[in-house]
Amino acid sequence: MTTKPFTVMYPKEPAVVKDRWRGLHGLFYNKCIGCGLCEMACPNDCIDYIYPEDVDPRDKKNLKLRRPAIDWGHCIFCGLCVEACPTKALHHTPRYQIQAFSDSRLDLITTPEEMADEEDRKKIYHSSLDKIRRLMQTDLLAMAAGGEWEEVLNKLREKWIALYYDKIDEKISEEEWNKKAREIEEIVYKIMLQISLP
Repeated sequence: MTTKPFTVMYPKEPAVVKDRWRGLHGLFYNKCIGCGLCEMACPNDCIDYIYPEDVDPRDKKNLKLRRPAIDWGHCIFCGLCVEACPTKALHHTPRYQIQAFSDSRLDLITTPEEMADEEDRKKIYHSSLDKIRRLMQTDLLAMAAGGEWEEVLNKLREKWIALYYDKIDEKISEEEWNKKAREIEEIVYKIMLQISLP
């Protein structure tokens, strides 16, 4: 009776978070060395890596160029990935709101560019298809879909990866790559739209 209520009038009032709050992940993009320790530490397999465009992931010299992508839909925010990061590139932020533009699970998967802090931010995707193009390098889309769609998305990813390698090896032209890859990405996008958030 004599104490004030603990209720926060969210979303009208923002919640006040403590310094040790394990909020959404942030990434100091240029500090990341692509070591892979965050993925190894993750108990839920919700971290995978994305390489810059036109970089060959088969070449081990390019490992330092990869950056983590995280599926917040599977993340338990345990902080093990942050503790494992040797350069403190991956960190928790005070943010707790995931900005979802649709009811798709795609909104719960974040790319390194989206996680990057303001000074490191490279690019925000204006189209979901551009985001899917980046995420096709990972297993995250198939894992987020789960169920009957997981196998379908894994097969589409295999096709996409084969095309990507053909482009890097100059077996197909840039125009042909864009046309064929976009066809696959559009199918993946339609599937992801069908898998709504709970």
